[in-house]
Amino acid sequence: MAGRLFYLLPLVLITLYLPASSLAQSVTASFQTNPVDEDRTTILICNVNNLGTNNVVIDRTIYSRTEQLVSGTQILPSVDDNFFLSINDNADGSKTYFMTIRGVYHITDPGTYTCRIESTGGAVITSQSAILSINYNPISSDPRCSIADSNTDLTRLPGDEVVLACTSEIGYPPVDIKWSHSGCNKDRYLPGPTVTSFGFYNSELKIALSDQDNGGMFTCTLSRPDGSYSKSCSVGPFVVLGGEVCNMESTAMTAPSPTYHGKMTTDGMKSNAMTAPSLSPTDGIMATEGNDSWTHVANKLLCMLCILLCFVFYAV
Repeated sequence: MAGRLFYLLPLVLITLYLPASSLAQSVTASFQTNPVDEDRTTILICNVNNLGTNNVVIDRTIYSRTEQLVSGTQILPSVDDNFFLSINDNADGSKTYFMTIRGVYHITDPGTYTCRIESTGGAVITSQSAILSINYNPISSDPRCSIADSNTDLTRLPGDEVVLACTSEIGYPPVDIKWSHSGCNKDRYLPGPTVTSFGFYNSELKIALSDQDNGGMFTCTLSRPDGSYSKSCSVGPFVVLGGEVCNMESTAMTAPSPTYHGKMTTDGMKSNAMTAPSLSPTDGIMATEGNDSWTHVANKLLCMLCILLCFVFYAV
């Protein structure tokens, strides 16, 4: 028994005098609010145990680019001024780092945030990461509609092929995108292949116009399933020669005046582009009735002047 105590005594002494820096270090990372709505505030919380003489570093990675934010107890000077750091020393000897991010922006702030413990020589001892997501809707000018082929004329023949395009930010969570049609054949929903790239939608719709598309509008709509967001843009109305005029109230025109394809306004529904002007019955026609009246008066005055001259001549 005494022999066993002899062998255990060094181990007990080593454990009692083991410095805190050599104990097992750990770090956790999480966000107070995640995902967070754009322009709101969230806090990255890093709990660090058994830091000892080592250093805490916080960085973030966005689009494969890593930026260091915190080293030790300071935010680096290069960091945006919407970041704030506070550190709490806990009763159990651990430390909690609170990094506040105010007015989060979906382009600059989402990404992977990492809290790590580094040795004085810069070696990483342990680390943990948290991913920040930001809820946002597409910018106010989206979606944007256009005719994507070389011929942007809205007056076409039956059978003409037209390529329409709708571009927009995707948003987070991604908004839904769909095409619809109104005209003689109302509410005809049309599938359109959609490509996503670098946070943007690019949806193209290739159609063969028919006579039922005369006066019709093709509309691209962004929406959320819960109804919290909906924006649209349109291309049209198309004038399909020989087609029946429809969906055009109180007009006697054989075809609607073309409107240049849809640029968005703030309400997302109207076109702010140039519209062909309408002519009144007298536009471009010179009024002649008033001119005839003045000519008649002038002729009378000329005749009276001639009579007066003749009277003076014979009197002399």
